[in-house]
Amino acid sequence: MNLRTALLLPLLAALVAGVTAAVVTLWWSGQDGDRRASVEVGTVLPEARPLPPVTLTADNGATWTTADFEGNWQFVFFGFTHCPDVCPMTLADLAGTLQNLEDTDTRPLPEVVFVSVDPGRDTPDILETYVGHFHDAFVGVTGEREAIDTLTASLGISYTLHEPDAQGDYAVDHSAAILLIDPQGALRAVWSPPHGRQVLADEFRAIRARFSESGG
Repeated sequence: MNLRTALLLPLLAALVAGVTAAVVTLWWSGQDGDRRASVEVGTVLPEARPLPPVTLTADNGATWTTADFEGNWQFVFFGFTHCPDVCPMTLADLAGTLQNLEDTDTRPLPEVVFVSVDPGRDTPDILETYVGHFHDAFVGVTGEREAIDTLTASLGISYTLHEPDAQGDYAVDHSAAILLIDPQGALRAVWSPPHGRQVLADEFRAIRARFSESGG
């Protein structure tokens, strides 16, 4: 080995090491960034699922249709006002999610729609009072059984109304998933319980950023 080669080898080795370190640093930075913006609890649909035309009644007595989903991101939850635990806990989580997003200056805020599968007891007036306990901006909707069934079937939501007891009271079993509808009015993501307001807020921001950048 001549003197020139002996001198160049350490320089070349140093250069390769420097480039390798820079590439590794960038790769790990990218990985960290992906983790910060990742969705690990919820499920994001590869293709958003369009919804069928359905007409229901909002808690203010106005007509509400699935076209009202368009124009903004919206969380949707199905339940009933006589629910003893799952519904109030979930709506409280959604109220906390909106507060988290507001505190971090996330604008515009997503909307929250509570769909009652128990129209026999949940009149618009009752719905308005119920959802108002959790957040002034929540919207409650319900309607004819056929319309409710069309909407739940399109979203993969199941529910069962049990037979009334001697006092006329009855239980309702229902899916506890929180759904996210995109500004095009299509189903974009789903969270199964337990939800957690911090997770919902973080993952909503990640989903919104991802599909805003892609134009979806």
